[in-house]
Amino acid sequence: MTLERGNSMMPVHAAMMMWPTSVATGAGVVAGGLTFLSALLSGSIAIASPIGWAIFAFAVGGGAAALLGSKGDRRARRWAGKYPWRWASGPAVLAGLGIGVVQIFGMGFFGGIVAGVATGAVIWVILGLIASIAGNKNS
Repeated sequence: MTLERGNSMMPVHAAMMMWPTSVATGAGVVAGGLTFLSALLSGSIAIASPIGWAIFAFAVGGGAAALLGSKGDRRARRWAGKYPWRWASGPAVLAGLGIGVVQIFGMGFFGGIVAGVATGAVIWVILGLIASIAGNKNS
């Protein structure tokens, strides 16, 4: 599958090729680090919550930077503007799975599944709205 015009079946890895990993990693490190420091200052040594926030910030920060930034492939950005909800499903599913696995250790099996699904849905809505409003449809 390619990113050519009219191709509506773009795989997730091709949609993510415009992902700015430096911005996404920076957002994840800052969010996870601040959450970890906050937990330490409150007297708790919780690791699942900071990792969950880091994954959330990685997905939202990277997705927003991919759509709003100048880096990345213009064909992938055009595809994301044309199919915003399909594009948003890639980061949402991956982040939801990651948070679900991490939260299983902090909340138990069913709590982790609920946290993963809920977080994936929130990320999907956030990135879908950003893609539908700011997606580059004419590139």
